[in-house]
Amino acid sequence: MNLKELLKINIPRSGLIIFLYLIYAIAGSMGEYLFKYALNAITVGHLNTYLFWQIVEAVMEVLAALLLPVATVVFTRQTQNYLHKIRQDIVQHYYVQGDEKVANMQNELTANLKLLTDKYANSWITILSGLFEIIIAIGLLVSMNWLLIVVTAVLAVLTLYLPKLLEKKTSAAMDQVNQKHQKLLAAIEHWLVGLQELRRYSAYGRLSRQLKKASGDYAEAGIKSEGITSWSYLINGVGNTLAQFGLGITGGLLFIFGKISFGDFVVASGFAFTIFSGIWDITDSLTKVKSTKTLRAQTAELRKKLADHAAEKVPVFSLSVKNLKVKYDQGEEIAYPDFEIKKGQKVLLSGDSGTGKSTLFKVLLGELKPETGTITYYDQSGNIIPNEKAKLNFMPQDPIVFPVSIKDNITMFKEELADKLGRITQAVQLQPDLAKMPAGLDTQVDLKTENLSGGQRQKVVLARTEIHEQLFVLMDEVTSAIDQEVTEKIIDNLLQTNQTILMIAHNFTPELKEKLDQEIKLTAKRKENKE
Repeated sequence: MNLKELLKINIPRSGLIIFLYLIYAIAGSMGEYLFKYALNAITVGHLNTYLFWQIVEAVMEVLAALLLPVATVVFTRQTQNYLHKIRQDIVQHYYVQGDEKVANMQNELTANLKLLTDKYANSWITILSGLFEIIIAIGLLVSMNWLLIVVTAVLAVLTLYLPKLLEKKTSAAMDQVNQKHQKLLAAIEHWLVGLQELRRYSAYGRLSRQLKKASGDYAEAGIKSEGITSWSYLINGVGNTLAQFGLGITGGLLFIFGKISFGDFVVASGFAFTIFSGIWDITDSLTKVKSTKTLRAQTAELRKKLADHAAEKVPVFSLSVKNLKVKYDQGEEIAYPDFEIKKGQKVLLSGDSGTGKSTLFKVLLGELKPETGTITYYDQSGNIIPNEKAKLNFMPQDPIVFPVSIKDNITMFKEELADKLGRITQAVQLQPDLAKMPAGLDTQVDLKTENLSGGQRQKVVLARTEIHEQLFVLMDEVTSAIDQEVTEKIIDNLLQTNQTILMIAHNFTPELKEKLDQEIKLTAKRKENKE
């Protein structure tokens, strides 16, 4: 988030915002300035003149009161349009770049943007309004006596310097609040996702302690941040009060020595409040703006114009693996056998739990970097594809479905694929399930009530993969919730396709394994790093 982008999101509206706040400042300042004529008139007994200027002042004050809410609404609309653009950019980043923790996404799209709105965008409008009021007030003071301006300038410099005393601490404290909030969201995500399991084993105490700790850390960071902010307010407030007092004393002395009228003295005191309150608001807002530096840099990084990696990726038709080893943070190492998967082959990846099957998938998908070894990907013509451009497709054991119709879950909102639905749903053995549903393919998936069984969801995602004709697919236990007989029918149909498939499965019979082109068996050949 930056000021230039905020203004450019709608340039005519930005001009209107500046105009409205300028007129608001002029109306408010002129109302205060004209009050001196009313005071001068009443001190000499001119009642009609006094009433006239009081009415003019009231009109100015009413105009200012009407302009402020209008300007605020227009600015809010500008800010919301800008936030919408930022959210779009961040979502596109996550969409293009790949997987990210849900807690991180939530933090970026909600809490962080709210902080930026409150501490950055709203601060700039306070700065704009304050600058207009100060400039106009100073201009009107010039018409009274030049000494008032000299004193104002000296006191203003001193007042502006005070916020720098706690500037770094304020910024660091806000950054800490953001980090603790992200950890709180992560704790909620990690623990509440297994709420049913915690309930089953009466583990409320552990859940409570984990969330209490994360929540307590977040609250503590917030308290510390507010404490530093309060000290900043105190320092600014003391400086502001002394500055107003100093200008008031100057005005009083000028009145006593006959350099200004009584009306000028009273108005000068009022402008002292306007100027130094404005300076206080501006310095406070600048402190808030600077405190968002780290957060703005983080958001800017997410919004960088990235190449569309999805469009650049090249579909993989075959691959080979040689001397592949993966090392864990704990020092353990998994060594994989050399293997090659040719175009169109259906390959089973087997092995006991812990032998590295899921880890191999992560390496092939580029989510995990191997310690040693090479993976070579080939396109349809047998040419080598750079690893960073290799496109493989992945089907997880836990199928991901969306709260839309079964049809949309399969076609992923591409109507041109609708004519293939009958053949595809038959191939993945989904037709018998659809026959039991009154709405058939138009049945709405309900994620809360889970109106689809685990096996039905797996069939839906299998249909999704097949209807989009994904060329090389990594399948992780994608029929684990489907009975043996139906699984064999699904695999038989997959064997008839041109897809290249590497699948992890435990429920395959020896007869079914024989139908596959090859089986890659992983064994527990882990070893501990002796370094």
